[in-house]
Amino acid sequence: MGFVSTITEGIAVAFDSLGANKVRSGLTILGVTIGVLVVMVMAAVITGINRSFSDLVAPNGMTTFNVVHFDFSSIDFTAGPLDDAENDFFRNPPLKPEWAKDIARIPEIRSAAAMVDLAGSGYEASVGSERVEISLYGVGADYLEISSGDIISGRWFTQLEADRRATVAVIDSATAVGLFGSRDPLGRDIRVSRRSEGSRVRVIGVYRPPANLFAGLATHYVWLPFPTADKVLRVWDRQVGLLVRPDADTDLETALDATRARMRQLRGLKPGEEDDFAFITSDQIMSLWGQLTGILFAAMVGLSSIGLLVGGVGVIGIMMISVTERTREIGLRKAMGSRRRDIMWQFLVEAATLTLLGGATGMLIGGLLVWGVNQWTPLPAVVPLWSVAAALLASILTGVGFGLYPASRAAALDPIEALRHE
Repeated sequence: MGFVSTITEGIAVAFDSLGANKVRSGLTILGVTIGVLVVMVMAAVITGINRSFSDLVAPNGMTTFNVVHFDFSSIDFTAGPLDDAENDFFRNPPLKPEWAKDIARIPEIRSAAAMVDLAGSGYEASVGSERVEISLYGVGADYLEISSGDIISGRWFTQLEADRRATVAVIDSATAVGLFGSRDPLGRDIRVSRRSEGSRVRVIGVYRPPANLFAGLATHYVWLPFPTADKVLRVWDRQVGLLVRPDADTDLETALDATRARMRQLRGLKPGEEDDFAFITSDQIMSLWGQLTGILFAAMVGLSSIGLLVGGVGVIGIMMISVTERTREIGLRKAMGSRRRDIMWQFLVEAATLTLLGGATGMLIGGLLVWGVNQWTPLPAVVPLWSVAAALLASILTGVGFGLYPASRAAALDPIEALRHE
């Protein structure tokens, strides 16, 4: 009962201090509120983006991988401009699109397709006066076997159309609405262009790609057969990559080894020569993403620590004032038999109550902000349970840690001197 009574008394005194020292208490609570608020919002956004990124990778399968003409991870972007003579990007020969068929014949491989990603290259699609910026892709006829999504209407292009470089295209539903409104886009022509260069292609299908964070940021898509994109857009050969999906019964390492062996044959590499191509796997992408979010988490900890530090300094100030104002009370309690640990515990409970109140306020505001992010932005936000526990624990520990010195000063007061205090 004594333990419960001490906690209850400490909480009551903390709320009395709030009323008596509104400005000082408000500043203390504000610092902790900001610290907790940063933890909750950033943790919610990072967790939501991580889940969305996993959803982005997962539809193609964690074993799906890309073959590229050089190892992108070898670039040192801090070393200045790339040297044409020394950098593998320029030294390694580009990949040939027809190699996708060779790789698809490997027993361990289910399908493979040449691909060029021209997203962010400034392309737009237009019909008359209607135009939208697009993410443009040149892909193989087998793309649907490797990727996922649904054909809403029409169809995907065939291998025969790809071989003949037919000027056909598949668009997404947002592009269909943006260019044609309520009209049926099938069989109609659109112009795909960048600056003054462009070409007309006929829409033969409407495709819905898998939902993910980046689909919310880039909302218009056009897919062309790879040979068509190569003809009408004059694709740079060093932009070509091969998208590969292993057989369902084959593990990733086995598929990579088989593909590496075939690629070395296609490249004409001799035993002992280094590979002049590289693989990009889902695990590598997730690892790189994990490093990025790790940096964000570190920034989150740093920002929240500043807020908690401000709150902690406020705790020391307001608790020292409380000790001074209650010196006679402390002396009276000691004279009546209260032990040092009883006095110290009461002040620690008071400090923890103040910071916990700030933490609860931060959680409430943070929850509202997370809801707003979900409602009004394309960013997903999910509040992880660990962030709630971490926020509460951090606020309590801030109060206890910074309240330790004032509590020790109160507990160390001489009862006779304290009773003489005016």
